[in-house]
Amino acid sequence: LTFLEGQISTLGYVGIFITVFFLELVPQPIVSPLLPMITGIYFGFNYLNLLYIVLISSIISNYTAYFFGKIYGEPIVRFFMNERNYQRSIRWFDKHGKIGITPLALTPLPYFPVIGGIFKMKLHEFTLFAIIPRILHFIIFSYIILLAI
Repeated sequence: LTFLEGQISTLGYVGIFITVFFLELVPQPIVSPLLPMITGIYFGFNYLNLLYIVLISSIISNYTAYFFGKIYGEPIVRFFMNERNYQRSIRWFDKHGKIGITPLALTPLPYFPVIGGIFKMKLHEFTLFAIIPRILHFIIFSYIILLAI
């Protein structure tokens, strides 16, 4: 958290953009991309500016991950995920289909947009089932956080 605070206090909106980009791009179950937004609110940044920066960064990062998945496929996931989690992802996607990525995009649960590319979702399907829900995720949760602070 101290590193994140240092990045954001030093780099401002650019630090938030970079942090959200990497948190969305690299599959990891630990830190929510909402944390930079919370930190920005804590430092007194304008909420709407924060929201725009986070949304733009998230969208660019999600499409980047999608294309990495589409181009590099399974090896890129295996680099970030152990076999058990990879198999769970396959079962989840097989069971729920394209819409299966939506609940992951809507919630603070770990979200791996690279999966959309690996499973060869069409770009418009990825936008509909992952990007739009992810935008809603940030709007809803950041507003709740704003009200709570």
